[in-house]
Amino acid sequence: MKKIEKSLQVQRIQLTDLEFQEAALKKALEDVEGKTQSHQKLISESEGMLSELNEMLQSIDLQDLDLEVVEKSLEQWDTKENVTIESTTLRELTSTPIHAKHSIDYERSIEAYIREHKLILSKEPFDDLMSQTQKKQILETVKKDYGYEGATCDQYDYIFATFSGLVSGLVDVFFVGSPTDSILQKWTDKKVDETVISFSKFIFNKDKKNGKQVKKAPDNIASAIGYLERRYKVNYDARYAKDLVMGDKVLNMSAKNHHLKSLGHSPDIIGLFFSILDQFTGKASFVSEGKILRLVPKDNSFELKGDTLVAKVIAGFFNWLGHLMSDIAGSSGTRGHINKSNGAGIPIPFYNLLQLCNFGSFDVNGDKKTLAELSVKVFEEGYDFRAGLTMAIPVAINELMIRVYFAFKSYFYHKKSFKESLPIGKNLNLQRMLIVGHGVLCLTDGVDAALRSKGQALLFATRLNLVAWVRLGFLGFKEAKSLYIQKMNELDLKKFDQDLEIEWTRIQKQIEEG
Repeated sequence: MKKIEKSLQVQRIQLTDLEFQEAALKKALEDVEGKTQSHQKLISESEGMLSELNEMLQSIDLQDLDLEVVEKSLEQWDTKENVTIESTTLRELTSTPIHAKHSIDYERSIEAYIREHKLILSKEPFDDLMSQTQKKQILETVKKDYGYEGATCDQYDYIFATFSGLVSGLVDVFFVGSPTDSILQKWTDKKVDETVISFSKFIFNKDKKNGKQVKKAPDNIASAIGYLERRYKVNYDARYAKDLVMGDKVLNMSAKNHHLKSLGHSPDIIGLFFSILDQFTGKASFVSEGKILRLVPKDNSFELKGDTLVAKVIAGFFNWLGHLMSDIAGSSGTRGHINKSNGAGIPIPFYNLLQLCNFGSFDVNGDKKTLAELSVKVFEEGYDFRAGLTMAIPVAINELMIRVYFAFKSYFYHKKSFKESLPIGKNLNLQRMLIVGHGVLCLTDGVDAALRSKGQALLFATRLNLVAWVRLGFLGFKEAKSLYIQKMNELDLKKFDQDLEIEWTRIQKQIEEG
């Protein structure tokens, strides 16, 4: 930008110099033209008088000539205006063209011109370079090209978004429900089991190929989980508080909820961080009742593999991922053994952060529970990662319907290009339709949960589609941000800078090409 500012200011100074010269030249030409016309008039008058004199001389007899009359006529001619031409002086032109074959030479020429003419450049060049009218026009153009416009959805967009949200809401009500009575949950559990078995077979074949002593390939969910548990052991996999050196600390944990309270079992960036931290330090991190606890496992035989720091980090990552796969479908002790129980899986991403919310009062079977305690009870009812996948189905249906509608309408009705019609990226109309659709989905889900729970906090929470509500909250935040930016008349500065860079590159290329 500094290079552009200097170049524009120098060009503006040269242009001003030329404008002064042009004005002076026009004034000189006007003066010359005025004097020429005046002289032509005198010449015409003189020619007329000479013609009259000639006629008079021809008609006068020299013998009868009255010399006094002739002298008086000559005196009158002497009083006529003399013909004079004044010269107009033009000031010397100081602006010389700046020539350069390359952008670097051009920049040097600009700097040399500034030094030679001792120019003092303004700190606000664009303010000085433009008139008020030009500033107003540019401001309107910039706002039009780079300003944030509001959504322009029509009635059909809102109708379809509402319809999509209602359809998705009905899918949630009748096919998702709660983990205890969900129809789609059975399909999700089956797909998760198949994924775990396939993953365990893949790891088994890799180990066998690398020469490890492995006997039988996993052929069911229990054996697959057991193989992965042995293959990816971690030091933070304590099931009870008695497996840890507690000291004076208190941790209410059981086999049903230890995946929730162990931070390393969270399938998100938080879980990855604490998993690697625990593997490096030999401790185990837990969150319970608003507190984060760092405890030492009694069985401290775990050793992180790797000779270098990078190797240890990579090994820690694969231990975290492999151990999550061993727990996502429950434990080997419950799957396939105890009344066909699904066991306790891993939590929904970031769900364990609710353990920090040790406030509120909810009635759970006659006992008052905080939000942290309520979230534990909900998890124990089967509200785990598999339930989260099931809850994501109506959300995905809603997203797909609205995005397909948006793409087809943009391409076939508004006649936009294929690229502009893609239902991705930042588009305020698409964002508005999504927030309406997910709002209707959440409204349907909330009404159903309220009616079926009959005031029971635990039942209400298990029937609530957390994935849909989180998605709605995220869209609501984006909508609020867009409305704020629109109200503040802010500009898309990133796009503005990109266009300036493209234009400056084009100018440099033209200069280099001559």
